[in-house]
Amino acid sequence: MSTAGAQDWIPGPGDALLIVDVQNDFLPGGSLAVPQGDDVVPVLNRYAALFRARHLPVFASRDWHPANHCSFAQQGGPWPPHCVAETHGAQFAPGLDMSDAVVISKATEPQSDAYSAFENTDLDSHLKKTGINRLFVGGLATDYCVLSSVRDAIRHNYSVILLEDAIRAVNVKPEDGPKAVDEMLELGCHPTTVESVGIAPSSPPAVMTDLYQLAMLKAYHDQGMEQSAVFEFYIRNLPAGRNFMMAAGLAQVLEYLEGLQFTRQERDWLNTSGRFPAEFVESLEDFRFTGDVDALLEGTLFFPNEPVLRITAPLPQAQLVETCVINILQLQVLAASKAARMVLAAPGKMLLDFGLRRAHSTEAGLRVARASYIAGFTGSSAVPAEAFYGIPVFGTMAHSYIQAHTEEAAAFKNFARSWPDHTFFLLDTYDTEQAAQRVVALSQELQNEGITIKGVRLDSGDLVALSRKVRNILDHGGLQDTLIFASGNLDEYALETLIGQQAPIDGFGIGTRLAVSEDAPTLECVYKLQEYDGQPRRKRSTGKATWPGRKQIFRTFNDQGKMQEDHLALENEVLAGEALLKPCMREGKRLGPPVTLDQHRKRAARQLVLLPEHLRSLKPTEPYPVHLSKKIRDLAERLDKPSS
Repeated sequence: MSTAGAQDWIPGPGDALLIVDVQNDFLPGGSLAVPQGDDVVPVLNRYAALFRARHLPVFASRDWHPANHCSFAQQGGPWPPHCVAETHGAQFAPGLDMSDAVVISKATEPQSDAYSAFENTDLDSHLKKTGINRLFVGGLATDYCVLSSVRDAIRHNYSVILLEDAIRAVNVKPEDGPKAVDEMLELGCHPTTVESVGIAPSSPPAVMTDLYQLAMLKAYHDQGMEQSAVFEFYIRNLPAGRNFMMAAGLAQVLEYLEGLQFTRQERDWLNTSGRFPAEFVESLEDFRFTGDVDALLEGTLFFPNEPVLRITAPLPQAQLVETCVINILQLQVLAASKAARMVLAAPGKMLLDFGLRRAHSTEAGLRVARASYIAGFTGSSAVPAEAFYGIPVFGTMAHSYIQAHTEEAAAFKNFARSWPDHTFFLLDTYDTEQAAQRVVALSQELQNEGITIKGVRLDSGDLVALSRKVRNILDHGGLQDTLIFASGNLDEYALETLIGQQAPIDGFGIGTRLAVSEDAPTLECVYKLQEYDGQPRRKRSTGKATWPGRKQIFRTFNDQGKMQEDHLALENEVLAGEALLKPCMREGKRLGPPVTLDQHRKRAARQLVLLPEHLRSLKPTEPYPVHLSKKIRDLAERLDKPSS
């Protein structure tokens, strides 16, 4: 069987993802644990996200044994009891994203074993009914159920892409896993990794940090300082003109933490750098994040000094991640908060992120698309936003397309025929009103060809005056349903003006000023130690003092259901109101599958509805009340007393 070229490894029509037996009993601590079996969960989630964003099917097989199954030792089989139907051990890994997955149960009969997802199941008929001819396969275990499933997939004439970064072997004999991979390659499978299949940015590598983090890591290593530490990420003060901030970026933090490890290449580089002794570098081979994360869910509004995220982990782990946690959260919080202000300034209008070309990197542009979509934007111009996150993408044309034609009318006509279902014209290359008249003149000819002009875009000039003139021209020409879209150095203040003057504009493209959060491009955000080895810690630097101890936020609401006030308390306090910090990760693993962007969007929309009216204003106003509990103040006072 021939293998596909590299350009064909991107999932497309006719492809499906098959996740094999990623169940609790096959994870560390399970009755038939696959070594490092839980490592496949975050990687498979990335594959699943890619498939769902492309509207491609995801299948997941599971052992679903009766209690007296023939494979169990009590019945003379080779294995301890595992994956007994309806038990905890048979459930899928808690962090595995199974939304919309088609579940295939196998080995359901007492006297019949089945390693393959195809054996005595309806998987083949499901795939054929869906028009699938190629399978991307990962899961547990490489040398048993993955191998058997791949053998049968090829026997049923499916092409197979082996997800080599999302499989782990039992290795009853040390060579079992490698032998299984070799056999699958000989059968014609093509090995690939998520970086080859996906086009979204990878999580940061472990060495993506500041040197002082590694310097402290070595010092902690030398001194054996590995007790539990608590760090909190928060913002000291709101940027000028801001009345609230919106949480975003948690998913990327969790993905980073879950996959954190020093690769061989990174350790080799650290060795050759000459800065660190070989013994310390080699100790990093087993470095993983094994801690807990509690955080505000994305889309939640928050205020100064409120922890957005809390990490509890052995001190070296909690310390190392500081740089990337701040980097990931700051950008998306900035973008979501800026976008939320625009959503409030232009209620009900289509808002699109146009900022990729002006963002401070392509990765930043993609993160801005994600954060603004959570805040309530309709979509983005950034193509990967759809490919990876499922965000709707939009685009019209540039002035260069018009200029490349001898006549403006010819440019419009050619573009309409290329994109008959998405016909939007850019009007201001030369004369905006004249261009609108040309659109009207073309409309009947295009209508006769079955092409409806969906909209026009204005990108310069007096948008209020021009939109009124263009609306009048379109309406008089019978194009009352043709939308007017505007772009060009817009922000929330421009939107407020345009809406206030009742400009007949249906939607807006927001570029630079969103992508770099122009009026507030940075946050006074920090990640500070609050507790170590069970003891609260407090920094007393002038102007940068911290409140000690691990904390919780309690939010109360008034009789109208609006946010009333927040109380910042120690974690073990119980106060009235909703506790905002939610458990997200325990012992280095997510507590549930990744939350969809639509769920984040709904939360953000609800939060904006609950925001008190005066805080919805673009002007600075009386701050939202955040009260500090007496126990926190007393704890700080006790720590401030000089030791006797």
